[in-house]
Amino acid sequence: MHCINGRFNDMCILPPANFIQATVIRRAGEEPQAVTQNMRITYEMPTNQFVQNHTNFWQFVNPLFGVNLQPGIGLAGFGTSGTMAPMQGYFEASAVPAIPISDNGTWNPYQSAILKLYDSTNQLKAQARIVVPVSDELNCQKCHSSGGVAAKGISMPTLEQNILTLHDLRNHTNLMNQRPVLCSKCHSDNALNLPGVAGVESLSLAMHRKHSTLTNQPACYDCHPGANTQCNRSALPKMGPSSPTQPNCQNCHGTLVTMAKGLIGGRKPWLQEPACTKCHGTQVSTGTTLYRQARGHGGLLCITCHNSPHAWWPSKNAADNELPISIQGNNHALGYNNCKVCHTDGRQGVMPPHGGDD
Repeated sequence: MHCINGRFNDMCILPPANFIQATVIRRAGEEPQAVTQNMRITYEMPTNQFVQNHTNFWQFVNPLFGVNLQPGIGLAGFGTSGTMAPMQGYFEASAVPAIPISDNGTWNPYQSAILKLYDSTNQLKAQARIVVPVSDELNCQKCHSSGGVAAKGISMPTLEQNILTLHDLRNHTNLMNQRPVLCSKCHSDNALNLPGVAGVESLSLAMHRKHSTLTNQPACYDCHPGANTQCNRSALPKMGPSSPTQPNCQNCHGTLVTMAKGLIGGRKPWLQEPACTKCHGTQVSTGTTLYRQARGHGGLLCITCHNSPHAWWPSKNAADNELPISIQGNNHALGYNNCKVCHTDGRQGVMPPHGGDD
C-alpha cells in the first residue's frame, strides 16, 4: 500500500509512486526459470488513466522535487500505462503515479492494472489483473484540523497550513513562507531516498517519537490508511486486521512506543523492517535482506509467491486474490499444495517449499 497526500499546494509527505513488479516463469521439468529475455510486459490501469485530472501534484512537482514532468508521468518516468523495464529476473514499472480516485471521480484505494506478456514475435502469451493499492487517507485531520486537539488554537484555511504553522511555532522555522514544503527536504526519508539535513531527525523518527509521547496516542489507522482503506488486508491469522479500526500491525511492527524506541536506538526506517523469522523461525530467514527484495525458492523474489507485505495471500480483499485463484484455483501462496504450478516433472507436492505452514 502506497500512501500519498490528497493535495500538494502546501506540503508533501509522499508523492504518487507505486511500484509494479511481475515475474515470468517458464514452466519446465525440475528447474523452471524466471525469464526476461525476449519477453515484454505492458501494463495499463483502465480506471486510472487520467490521474492529472484528480490531483494537483503536477502543478507543484517542480518546487517540491526540482523536476519538470509531463502531466500523468511519475518521478521515474513511468505513467499509468506503458512497458515495464526488465530487471534481474523480473519486470518493474517504477514510481507509477497511481492515485485513489478513478477517472469517473469515485474514490477507490484499490486500483487495478492489466499486465500483458508478449514474446519476441509480439504474440500475446499471458495476461493478469493485479491490484495497485494507493490511499490518500492520511488522517492528520483527526487531530490537526482547525479545532482539533492538536491544532492548539490555530485556524488556517487548510489542514496542511495548520500543521506548518504549528511546526513554525514549535521549531522556529519559516515553512509557511516556503510553501509548498517537501517534509523530507529536512527530515531524511529512505522511502524517497532523500538524505534530509544533517542533525535533523528522520521523518519516521520525528513522527513516531512525537506521537508516542501523547496522552491519547493515535492508533495505526489514525495516521496510516486507514479505517476505510484498511491497508493491512492479509487474512493470515497473526496479521489480522482484528477490526477496521484496530489492525494487528503491532504483531509485526510493535506498538507506537516500541516503534519510537527502535528508531531512537538506530533502526533505519524502511531499510530495517520486521523479518519473516519473527513468526516462522530460521527456516524462512531472508538474512539482512528485506522481504520485499529477498529471493527464496528457485531464486524467485519472495513476493512472487506470497504477494506484497500487507496483502500476503490469502488476502481479505477479493481483488488481491484474483491472481492466485486464476493460476492454481485457491487464494493461498503460489504452489500451495501444488508444485505443478511451476514444475512439470510429475512431482506431487503437498507442502510449501519452506516446509511447515505457508
